[in-house]
Amino acid sequence: MASMVILGIITLYFFFISPLVFTAAEVAVVQPKYQLLMPRIDFFPQELKAVVEEKLRHVSFGITWENITDTFPTSTLKNFDGDFHVSVKSDNPEILEIINSSYPDCIQSRDEPKNFSFTVKGVFLGYTKVTVNLTAAPKGCLNVNSMENFVSKSPENSKTFDLSVSVIRSPSFLVDVVTGIMAALVAFNYINMGVQLDLHCIGKVLKKPVGPAIGFVCQFLFMPVASFGISLLLLDDISLRLGLFTLGCSPGGSMSNFWTLLFNGDVNLSVTMTFISTIAALAMMPLWIFTLGASLFRDRNATIPYVNLAGSLILLTLPIGIGLLIQQYSPRLSKISRKIIRPFTLICVAVGISVGLYANSFVFSLFTWQVVLSGLGIAWGGYCFGALMAWLFRLERSQIIAVSIETAFQNPAVAFVLLLLSLPQPDADLSSVPVIAQLMLTGLPMWALLVITRVYKKVKACCEKMKEEDIEKPEIDTVQKAYWALAVEPPSDDENANLETKQPKVEIIRITSS
Repeated sequence: MASMVILGIITLYFFFISPLVFTAAEVAVVQPKYQLLMPRIDFFPQELKAVVEEKLRHVSFGITWENITDTFPTSTLKNFDGDFHVSVKSDNPEILEIINSSYPDCIQSRDEPKNFSFTVKGVFLGYTKVTVNLTAAPKGCLNVNSMENFVSKSPENSKTFDLSVSVIRSPSFLVDVVTGIMAALVAFNYINMGVQLDLHCIGKVLKKPVGPAIGFVCQFLFMPVASFGISLLLLDDISLRLGLFTLGCSPGGSMSNFWTLLFNGDVNLSVTMTFISTIAALAMMPLWIFTLGASLFRDRNATIPYVNLAGSLILLTLPIGIGLLIQQYSPRLSKISRKIIRPFTLICVAVGISVGLYANSFVFSLFTWQVVLSGLGIAWGGYCFGALMAWLFRLERSQIIAVSIETAFQNPAVAFVLLLLSLPQPDADLSSVPVIAQLMLTGLPMWALLVITRVYKKVKACCEKMKEEDIEKPEIDTVQKAYWALAVEPPSDDENANLETKQPKVEIIRITSS
């Protein structure tokens, strides 16, 4: 019995205990003499969002050391064992500058965490990164500059940590004030336009709405598809694509009415189309954005600016209604309005373009040939397609002008508000770049064409006046200071048959000097 117990103990030792002893001995042999510490950097905050241009932000970062001895072969234990050279830089100094720091150039690997900080300054809106680089260096980080080639050839000797940064524009009170003044000018000019409208003509347009139907097709079928296709073809940045497509889905804007007036187009048709397209946008914008635009807004929640659309309707209808009342009850004010409407419209258009360029002057730094070409394609595509459709349906010349201009000019305020509500900054501002580009490339050619047509009309009028004045006068005898004038009575209808025998009545007048 005792022998069996002893045999069991021996068996237990060989099968269970001895393997554990041998394993422990093997681990003891592999265990290195020292630990490998790898650095880790934690930023506070973890992301630097919404750094305002020309403003300062402070960032802290802590360096801790992780024991990764058991995760690497013994042949790699030499890496990051010693001193480290620390460098902090901005990936794009044109967007973000590092102006102050409190970190040493050289630190030593040890268990105690180290906390440092630096200060950044926003320069221009956009995205960039702040990179903190730790490079293994000799004792005291001596001759670090001579190590650059070594480090570049041996990336395992350095470790990089990135902090994502976004820079946004600083708010401008002056821009808000000027924009408010511009809104007041537009409202006042809509009152003038209301004085000029003919309700009878608008009623005829609505009874036979060929023009508004063509405008609807051009505005909400051609423009969204064209803007989507051109954005995919020319623009790589998703924010730029969003901006161009959103403007293509927007209704007609007030500038289309003003330009139609300046080019002697059908203002009644233009105002009617603008009103109809603004109402239709309440349904058509969500339709396009949540179908064709779903791929562009995939990672974003699109917000349709219904309040802004309603505001556009009020801005359009209320001043026009006031103008119609003036037309009905104040003939004197109506007469004054007819005299000032064209020069005042010209002023509104000029101020509108100037305010738009001033408030969004930052976009010029972001213009590329792709952005310019996409703006040209949408603008001139709208002009040509609208004019072609109106011509195919045999509309009058003034109506063709109205449809063409209405198709090309969208309402930028609706597009801006949609992008502002749907996108974070600076994405909202970046997406406005193609919007501004298209508006510029839509309006500037109209200015050039307006100047050319006005100069042509002036030159033509001067030429006709010169022809009228270029009449051959009878020669004056300066010696006798007298001239002869011949007055001839034309023959009557009864005397036409006897014209050969009819003698003219001649009256000779002699004027002598006094």
